[in-house]
Amino acid sequence: MFLHLPDIPDVPGTKIVTTQRTLLVSLLMLAVFILVFAGSIYRAEGLIMPQGVPLGGDFVAFWGAARAILDGLLMDIYRPDYFEIWLKENILEMERFGMTWHYPPTYIFFILPLSFLPYVPGYILWTGGTFALFLFTLKKTLNLRWPAILIILCLPVCYNAVITGQNGFITATLLTGAALLPDRRPLVAGLCAGLLAIKPQFAVLLPFAFIAASCWKAFAYAAISTTIIVLASVFAFGFESWIGFFNAVFGVLDGVKGAIYPLHKMPTVYAALANSGVPSTIAMPLQIMTALLAIAFVFYAWWRVKDTELRAGLLCACVFLCTPFAYFYEMTLLIPPTVILVRQAMKTRFLPFEEIGLVCLWILPMVTMSFPQVVCAQIWLATVLILLALLVRRALPDLLARSGKIQFSTAMTASPAHMGSGN
Repeated sequence: MFLHLPDIPDVPGTKIVTTQRTLLVSLLMLAVFILVFAGSIYRAEGLIMPQGVPLGGDFVAFWGAARAILDGLLMDIYRPDYFEIWLKENILEMERFGMTWHYPPTYIFFILPLSFLPYVPGYILWTGGTFALFLFTLKKTLNLRWPAILIILCLPVCYNAVITGQNGFITATLLTGAALLPDRRPLVAGLCAGLLAIKPQFAVLLPFAFIAASCWKAFAYAAISTTIIVLASVFAFGFESWIGFFNAVFGVLDGVKGAIYPLHKMPTVYAALANSGVPSTIAMPLQIMTALLAIAFVFYAWWRVKDTELRAGLLCACVFLCTPFAYFYEMTLLIPPTVILVRQAMKTRFLPFEEIGLVCLWILPMVTMSFPQVVCAQIWLATVLILLALLVRRALPDLLARSGKIQFSTAMTASPAHMGSGN
């Protein structure tokens, strides 16, 4: 049979998402992505793409910030007006960048080496290297076979992360290690959680999860590594750098409330509400309430759910509910829970509507980019909620089981003929 892969059997109950169709569509989409990206690079003038954005998208901010820091301008780049002028005068001649620097000083350790490379090699190393690290982490933590890695490589959400030149692969790598390894490799999980200090809004759920599951070693390693990297940043860049960071964060919050930032590109509760016309005075309290509910849910799930992969998937799917500020390129965080959902189906069979849900998860990150701005934020958030709903459904037997009672598996829903299917 065409593209037959005997080492990756079709999931029992499959009607739409067969191995053959998935691989074929993935390879076709990868070819389209490569052609579109190569065509844009070919038509670029002076590193400016036909769309009017720099080659590598937001990578220009990382590369430019690294060079500014080497020039002793760390405190200045936290000022949006100065950062804009500095990029125009020292990096690329553009009418407007519209970029701000609001990363904590711990992030400087990640970007500073980029300043020693020319722009294009730096972008290739940054994007290609972090993408490879993410795929390697997925392969090791979830014990995936290479054809499965190939399918992940072709996901539209990965293409979005590549063309923006952002840090979605780094964040996804660290969250994957922190969520999947606290029982097996507590030191690695703790280090990953600690390094997420570069984007603390995505690490909010981890301490609650570790406590709920009694992963005390991972919790301790996370606390120690966070303390070390923060102190190292203070020693290297001064305490003033953190003052600049917090001032920038308050500026970001004001910008989000004032709709200065592109809310239609944010898969968050606040962005979806504000983009629908809900006043900020109502949308922000609802965002805070959602974050508290997400924390409580993850704590309960990690306390009750025994399947370590499933509870990790629930955590990853909930991270976007805890922050008002996140962008579509960070949807790479949803790849691990999606893979986990497929693995759960391979152990039993697809439940009703799971295939349709997975198709939506594949398509929406691609087609949303061309939708009118008025609906983008809502669809980004809908993608998050679809995945979360599918995972919660898988976890319901554990979540609803009474203490001391036998916890039923979703395998009970599968017919005996499909029991024991390998992953």
